[in-house]
Amino acid sequence: MTLPALRDLIDQHFTDAELRLLCYDLAIEYENLPGEIRVAKAQALVEYCRRHNHLPELGNYLLQLRPSIEWPDLEVLATDLTNVQTAIDAQEKLVGILPEEQLTGILTSLHQKKSELLTQLIGRGTIAQGEGTIAIGEQGVFVDGNVDGDINTGQQVVVTVEEGATFVMGAEAKSNTSFDHNTALNRYLAHIIAHNRYLQLQGVHSGGRLVHIELEQIYITLRATQQRTRPAEERWVATEAEFAPGERQRTPHGGGSDTMTETVTVSVNEALATHRRLVVLGDPGSGKTTLLRYLALLYARDLAKQAGIVKTLLSLTETGLLPILLPLRQLGAFLGRHSEASTEGHRLLLDFLQQYLENERINVPLQFFDPYLGSGQAVVLLDGMDEVAGSDLRRRVARLIESFTRAYPNCRYVVTSRIVGYIGAARLGEQYNTTTVQDFTLADIEKFLSYWHRLVLASQMGAGKPAEYAAQRQTQQLLAAIRINDRIRELAINPLLLTVIALVHRDRVKLPDRRAELYAEAIAVLLGKWDEARGVLPAQPILPDRAFDTTDRRLLLQSVALHMHVLQQKEIETEALQDLLRQLFQPLVADESLIDKAVHNFLRLIEERTGLLVARGDGVYTFSHLTFQEYLAALAIAARDDYVPYTLAHSEDTWWREVVLLEAGSLSLLSKDRTNNLISAIANHKSEPARYHNLVLASECLRDVGEGRVDREVSEYISHCLRVALETSPSRWSSFFKGKKQVVSEWIADRSMIAKAMVRSGAGYWAPPHGEPEWVEIPAGEFTMGSERYDNEKPIRQVSLPAYAIARVPITNVQYELFVKAAKHRPPNHWEENRVPKGLESHPVVNVSWYDAIAYCQWLSEVTGKTITLPNEAEWEKAARGEKDAREYPWGNTFDRLRCNSYELGINGTTPVGIFPDGASPYGVLDMSGNVWEW
Repeated sequence: MTLPALRDLIDQHFTDAELRLLCYDLAIEYENLPGEIRVAKAQALVEYCRRHNHLPELGNYLLQLRPSIEWPDLEVLATDLTNVQTAIDAQEKLVGILPEEQLTGILTSLHQKKSELLTQLIGRGTIAQGEGTIAIGEQGVFVDGNVDGDINTGQQVVVTVEEGATFVMGAEAKSNTSFDHNTALNRYLAHIIAHNRYLQLQGVHSGGRLVHIELEQIYITLRATQQRTRPAEERWVATEAEFAPGERQRTPHGGGSDTMTETVTVSVNEALATHRRLVVLGDPGSGKTTLLRYLALLYARDLAKQAGIVKTLLSLTETGLLPILLPLRQLGAFLGRHSEASTEGHRLLLDFLQQYLENERINVPLQFFDPYLGSGQAVVLLDGMDEVAGSDLRRRVARLIESFTRAYPNCRYVVTSRIVGYIGAARLGEQYNTTTVQDFTLADIEKFLSYWHRLVLASQMGAGKPAEYAAQRQTQQLLAAIRINDRIRELAINPLLLTVIALVHRDRVKLPDRRAELYAEAIAVLLGKWDEARGVLPAQPILPDRAFDTTDRRLLLQSVALHMHVLQQKEIETEALQDLLRQLFQPLVADESLIDKAVHNFLRLIEERTGLLVARGDGVYTFSHLTFQEYLAALAIAARDDYVPYTLAHSEDTWWREVVLLEAGSLSLLSKDRTNNLISAIANHKSEPARYHNLVLASECLRDVGEGRVDREVSEYISHCLRVALETSPSRWSSFFKGKKQVVSEWIADRSMIAKAMVRSGAGYWAPPHGEPEWVEIPAGEFTMGSERYDNEKPIRQVSLPAYAIARVPITNVQYELFVKAAKHRPPNHWEENRVPKGLESHPVVNVSWYDAIAYCQWLSEVTGKTITLPNEAEWEKAARGEKDAREYPWGNTFDRLRCNSYELGINGTTPVGIFPDGASPYGVLDMSGNVWEW
């Protein structure tokens, strides 16, 4: 006797209400199961239980609820399916070893067995609740209409790729020795679409349900920097055009290059249109990985339906490109298992691609990619150069990417990295251009929050005007909170942190304004803080004899996160995770026979109700965002007795940088003494991978900690060390620098890093609260003024001046911003939303007219009670030249490119003030030559 399929038995013997209760017993969100009719819901339930290894548990409930029905033995069925899949995997590894005919026969038999087992679960009938079903491959259908539920044709893989369009793939490839290209293409595209369809951070509950937000519905186009070259005269004319006729008192820059390079802000789409080889840099959470997932999704959909989506949404004319998205972290681990010599040539990246496909269970042969790569019809997306373990492996990965690029020069390439990991030998040649992701503007923030609230509330309240009104109201409330608090706004300009803010805002009257506090609140929310407050308990308690609240859950996840981070992993295999959790539960469970049940219930709760740690279809778990893993690992370290030596042991590796910063922020919420100890130890640590690494890291910790969370002595010590480092003369390296442009560039970058760290830690050549400059006293007396070189400087003469004071360095952007905000003055045209461009805080302010400079001096005079003006020509010249001779440069009569930022140094832009101490005038005034024109 042949039993009906399990799907059909459930449909026949359960009402809609009873099926809903069954899902509740299994801790499955009924509303999240696809389909509207009961048979579709039943099939979705069975498929869910099969994918998540819950078939035996489903069988137990079915027997309890309907004992008179002859149910299939789901424990045996689940075991048989696992055994068959294991056998298939083992046989597919024998391709090229066993004779093709023999291997094909074995695999055909195994796939037939698997199909028969699946038929016992979901039958052979098609459930299609839409119109327009058409064939798209061997034993597959394409349904062009709304499809509720899954579709089964006997031997197929079913993946919904977009609303109103569902791919139903044919049977898995029988072997890699021969394949149907269209079937492989459809299977591959379906996988790419399914794995990149939703926003990575999930776990958002609305109306008691888990909300999955479509990436396309919420994606905000990122802005990024781009280098642009144009004639120097053209740039000068454009700059002068911004001033009124009476203000145009300057003359064009003479000498040097006829062209000038400038940095401009464009959309990422424009950067993609300009460069087919692009490196995208950004801070943690700035949207780099989401960008690649979005690109993979769009290119896959474009190729799947030839709909011109890439042209419509990215404004790119290309179509039909195959997306290949690979994690560089895993590529680095792959290279680590091979000798250095084996990395020559591009074939090793193809070998990794083959392994990656197998691990992801994307059953397509490697030769499937050949026509796309060879013809330039592929877009290669490589994520996370900074996540590669160690500088040596990053170097090898970079050289392998270059080799692959040479082998397939016509493809499009996009590589991402955090800024701190893309240095030295990790940088790519082969004409790769670099762009840096910019912060969200207020307009971006408003657009994101509008999308976010609309999607969440429509899910909670249903589509319609009430949901739209509520979404608008919540968006405006959160925007108001962001606008009035500068620290919250500084967090909200980061896409990940903005998402976290949106999560937390629903539960908080006052938003936390420090990263560590924000993450702490977000973790609590995701782990079930709202449910606990409402008295809602999990359907299956984790432990039978004691409560297991959000703190208990967080402590377990802290251990998991630290374990993964120590292994430099972003994923952990399900079996390894279960083994780790068994060890962690052992002290908590008196009856060891209940440990497996506790592990099972914990994983189910975390995956289904939090979205914090999620299972992927290839048998691994991963945190929804790396930063959550880093934060939880930071909490685990902060709780250790040996937290200081443990942190120092890892502080040199960029993989641990965010962990260290978040640890300092977390400690500041608990203990000032422990925070002092950590930051002081980092600053004084002797071992470091590069000059100033530890000092800069300590200053960044201070910023994450915030004012008042450490002793003043600690912050003042860090500021003092930064100042000493900046003022240390580099002259002893001058002979080494000659002819070594790369070394000079790295030296400038080091000193710029110090200057920027000074600003972040509240230090600098100015004093709060108004940014009053640090003054240099110029004594009364005569000096030699003028020069015979230019007519407007003749004659050379002696000029006597009374004593006065002049700022040690030019006025910086951060000082000028204080004036713009306080006086509501017009900002420079290149600023966005009255804010200093990120990274330029310690640079001299530019694009200000003489009238702007006068207004600044008047404001500063009012707020300080001092008389402050612009220097006249004689005052400026004496401060630059001194009183003893008629020197041509502030340091003497011989030009030296290492003493100022001039054309000869090749920087093509401003640098932070004060980074050329050997260029000081006799009185110690800095930047009197080079860097910027001055009023």
